[in-house]
Amino acid sequence: MNKPIVPDSGRPVWARVDLGRLGANYRAVAAFARRPLLPVLKADAYGHGGVAVARRLVAEGAERLAVAFVEEGVVLREAGIGVPIVVLGSMTGGQVESAAQQGLTPVISTPAALAAVPQAARRAGRPWAVHLKVDTGMTRLGFPPEQAREAAARLLECEGVEIEGLMTHLASADESEQATTRQLDAFDAVLARLQADGIRPPWVHAANSAGLARLRSTHTLARPGLLLYGLRPRPLSPPVDVLPVMSVSGRIALVREVPAGTAVSYGGRYVVRHPSRVGTIPLGYADGVPRTTAMSTDGWWGVRGQRVPVAGAVCMDFTAVDLTEHPQLAEGDEAVLFGDSPTAWDVADCAGTHAWQILTTVGPRVPRLYVDSTR
Repeated sequence: MNKPIVPDSGRPVWARVDLGRLGANYRAVAAFARRPLLPVLKADAYGHGGVAVARRLVAEGAERLAVAFVEEGVVLREAGIGVPIVVLGSMTGGQVESAAQQGLTPVISTPAALAAVPQAARRAGRPWAVHLKVDTGMTRLGFPPEQAREAAARLLECEGVEIEGLMTHLASADESEQATTRQLDAFDAVLARLQADGIRPPWVHAANSAGLARLRSTHTLARPGLLLYGLRPRPLSPPVDVLPVMSVSGRIALVREVPAGTAVSYGGRYVVRHPSRVGTIPLGYADGVPRTTAMSTDGWWGVRGQRVPVAGAVCMDFTAVDLTEHPQLAEGDEAVLFGDSPTAWDVADCAGTHAWQILTTVGPRVPRLYVDSTR
């Protein structure tokens, strides 16, 4: 990756977002799916920056985008993003009305949202597309299969409302083929019943990134998230080659020579056994560095291609690393929390979590620097 330019007046940390890689990932996923995509940009595009990501994906040909909540859709609208924006999450009656006023496409997934649609549609005064969500096994949002027909009928009673989409959410696509098959079978049974009633939404979708491995011909849309940002779900994933879009780095602020027996960081649980070199990186758990026991004992950063172990507890604003085995490393060197190496999955393994959380917890005080490696 190209060396980012960080202003001298700012803290020397950054999240480098490669829009060229994002575009390449989008094209790779689209080629695999062989149907339109509904890219998921929730949580500020998984921490990458929703507006910048939206603009690049639209330029790549994305004809619609998805967010979790109404306010995320409003941010994109205010930035001039004009394509349809599907709001995947739950919403109050007031948020349903806000979605109608902002020209957003809500996913109707609760009785309260369903009850708010008629008034919101009347106030909007124009045709309004919605999607209907069926709960097939996530047990979070959506209408149970036996209630989906009634919910669809109530939506069709609302003047100006079109059921543009039918969706469900896969709970274990990255873990269990059997559980996913059961969900997809239940979803397709609902679809068949609605079609028998003459209800034929043009957009039928269930596949998240992992679910792309089990796309069905009955589904006309796919909604990838993690794959677009360059990480494959684990352990199950479609065979799509992607590259990480974001890397998070900071320059080593200080290197100290310390004698054997020196305790490092909070609690003093990390004690060097021999004369050592300890470096301080100005990134901590407020910036997204996990503060877990495993990160303190087994975590590592990448510095000039070398694996540098974390030395002691991660602090709110800083992380200490042991540079003893790498005497060539010095103050000012770039230390990579995650990117190509280590990856977000490497960090997640130390944190006892998953890559989705690592990406989305990079704090807002870490500036996003946008580059395009294809130019």
